[in-house]
Amino acid sequence: MIRRGFRGFGVAFALALGVASTTAPSRPAHAQESGVAAAKEKAKATPASAEAALAYGRALRRAGHETEALAELRRAKTFARGEMASKIGWEIARTHVARREFQQAMSTCRAMRAPGPSRVCAAEAHLLWRRGTEAMAELGELAKVKDPSVDVQYFAKVAEGRVRELETKDAEAEAAYRKAIELAADRADAHVLLGSLLHRIGKDGVPELRRAAEIDEKDPVVQLELGRALASDPATLGDAIAALERAVAERPTYTDALRSLTEAYLAAKRVPDAKRTAESVLRVAPNDVFAHLAAGRVALAEGRLDDALAEGETAFKLMPNEAKAKLLVADAYAKKGEIDLALEAYQSAHGLDHGDPTPLVNAARACLEAGRPTSAKAFATRATKDFPAHAPAWIALGDALTADKDPAGARAAYEKAKNAHAR
Repeated sequence: MIRRGFRGFGVAFALALGVASTTAPSRPAHAQESGVAAAKEKAKATPASAEAALAYGRALRRAGHETEALAELRRAKTFARGEMASKIGWEIARTHVARREFQQAMSTCRAMRAPGPSRVCAAEAHLLWRRGTEAMAELGELAKVKDPSVDVQYFAKVAEGRVRELETKDAEAEAAYRKAIELAADRADAHVLLGSLLHRIGKDGVPELRRAAEIDEKDPVVQLELGRALASDPATLGDAIAALERAVAERPTYTDALRSLTEAYLAAKRVPDAKRTAESVLRVAPNDVFAHLAAGRVALAEGRLDDALAEGETAFKLMPNEAKAKLLVADAYAKKGEIDLALEAYQSAHGLDHGDPTPLVNAARACLEAGRPTSAKAFATRATKDFPAHAPAWIALGDALTADKDPAGARAAYEKAKNAHAR
């Protein structure tokens, strides 16, 4: 489970970088990086057009080709003038942010002659290192700028929303994003940030995410967040996979999208696709904790229990406080029939993340498989107490009560599960 505030900031950070995607494992080669290809053709056809060069540089950045993006943008800077020069400078700064080069980004922002873009650019640079106070100070200086452009106002509100999410002030973040949308409803950034925020806090963010996808279907962050939101409902899992494939279709090295696509394939029982995608994640990020978790989940689905256990242990060594690593270890032990080791690992996983009901529910199911209905009932009861709106917890309790020969209690639990689904 992603800890509160972190994923929201991660979405905002990725959007600031304009992270794009490339190829879904099942897509033909000619579909790869279509956004880059189209922008390249326009730039090639009009080599002296600063606007075309900016679009090409932005497409390269979003596709993860930061070095090539900087080269194209610096070329454009040599013949750009006025407002276009400022836009290109801002894009160069964002490319440095994508490379996690704070000093270069900040220097580029400070060198911009237009004070409004310079301040918002600097705020975005500060957010690279989660410096909300410094970012807000930069935004505060906008009050001294005479008649800032709509673009400046828009990105200032987007940056403000990102700061408020960083501070876990969700209502204020929502208000900032909605104000940004009022300023420029035809831009995707604020729509996807708002949709992701709403989804994270338990509201329906899908309409905003769909609107973002309508505006910019090639933005991988948009497609990733839409896919994540849709994947939370089994009824829209197919649409989720399609969105995640589009995210990867523009950037094969987009690890967040690859991991989410692996999980979605597993949920759809498309194990061969999940395996292929997990292998892609490990090629891109061999030391990435969540890449090992994805590979472990695939191994678990294929019945390669020792491999699953090894991946979980590797992930836990890389990040000793990661609950999902312990959960993978626990699930592997449970499938191996080593129930005591499994329960110890489930309890550790729950201790690392009290906000995730999965360890308790899985522990209850493992106890049932091991013929321990009393222990199963104890874990399931705790899960329903801590997470009364979580349907799988009530189903696990119903199953435990059935095994414990309490049909009336089981029926009541299953009814609670239906109500939980309704919520």
